[in-house]
Amino acid sequence: MKKLIITGILLSFSTSFAITYEEVEAIAQQNATKIKLTEKDIEKVQAQIKEAYSNIYPQVNLTGTYTRWDPNYITGFTPKNQYNVRVGVTQTIFNYQVFSLINVAKENLNLQQTIKEDVKQKIKDTARKLFLNSLYYKEIMKIKEENLKYWQENYKYVEQKYKAGILAKYDFMRASSQLQQAIADYELSKSRYEKSIEDLKRFLMVDQITPPEGNIQKLTAPQNEDIQSNTEVKVLMAQIKVAEKQIDYQKSANYPNLSAFANYQANNQVKFPTSQEVWKKGYNLGLSLNWTLFDGMAKDSRILQAKTDKAKSEISLQDKIKEVETEIKKAKIDLKTLEIQLQADEENLKAAQEALRLSTERFKANIANTVEVLESQSNYLNAQLSYITTLYNYNLRVFDLMNLLGK
Repeated sequence: MKKLIITGILLSFSTSFAITYEEVEAIAQQNATKIKLTEKDIEKVQAQIKEAYSNIYPQVNLTGTYTRWDPNYITGFTPKNQYNVRVGVTQTIFNYQVFSLINVAKENLNLQQTIKEDVKQKIKDTARKLFLNSLYYKEIMKIKEENLKYWQENYKYVEQKYKAGILAKYDFMRASSQLQQAIADYELSKSRYEKSIEDLKRFLMVDQITPPEGNIQKLTAPQNEDIQSNTEVKVLMAQIKVAEKQIDYQKSANYPNLSAFANYQANNQVKFPTSQEVWKKGYNLGLSLNWTLFDGMAKDSRILQAKTDKAKSEISLQDKIKEVETEIKKAKIDLKTLEIQLQADEENLKAAQEALRLSTERFKANIANTVEVLESQSNYLNAQLSYITTLYNYNLRVFDLMNLLGK
């Protein structure tokens, strides 16, 4: 649906070889450094989940020692070369803290995925604005190009009349000056357009792109105002869930831990009462219960810290919701104002175009002077620039609103 809105409303292309918004977004999300960094953060959290699960799996340990004793130090019942080998297995039976840690890791994974969604939303917002920016400067360049063509034709016409002795030298000089100004304006607009393409290439991290073609069309503002779709709000909500799991994790330190162990051990000894060395082998089994009854209020302090972190996240969430609500209202106010301004600019553009046509005909009929033509062309140029700039600002505010709503 978003793609249909973008392709159907934002842009109309005259060639299939021009880069599209969808291509810009795809390249941006593929090459964006911030997205790559968030993906690495997700990989790290996934590894932390595996590490947390390792605490409920059996732990197998192999220990071997060799000790060489000084004969002057030991008695006759201790071997000079002493060997000890032990294989042990420990299995957690009950450890609530381990399961709480797993829940924290899983919730942290969800947080990192939400952060990635927020980063992708910001990449999308930047991509479409840079794309629109390039189209805007291209429109400006086209307007200045049309203006240049007009003054080129005007210069040729004035030059012929000046050479024929019909117009004064002042009119000829005025036409020449206006042509030079039109050339300078066109070159300036061209450089701005080229720089906008460079900004787009830098953002996409590519060396070459086919410049976008088409023109700017008025966007339709989204009507749905679900603030919880805002990606920054989603991140804060995910942070609160992580904070809740952190509280549970700190509380889990109050529970006892129960584990089972089994060991098989072999070591050499001197058999009493002889001096013969023999190997002793055997196993042992058992249960281990660990329950901290008092830790100097350390657990309570950690629980309080976790609750404080959650409270801070909740305060940040409420502040962000108010901020988003305010920004949505401001965007809607701006859109309403720009809508009215756009209608006024459209009417002014029609009037300026008609005034230019009439003044040009009057000048060719020797009824009007060059000053009247200059003013008419200047008014028409300004009307064109005003209209396209208002349309550009309107679409930018629509993009701001879409971004606020996570679209």
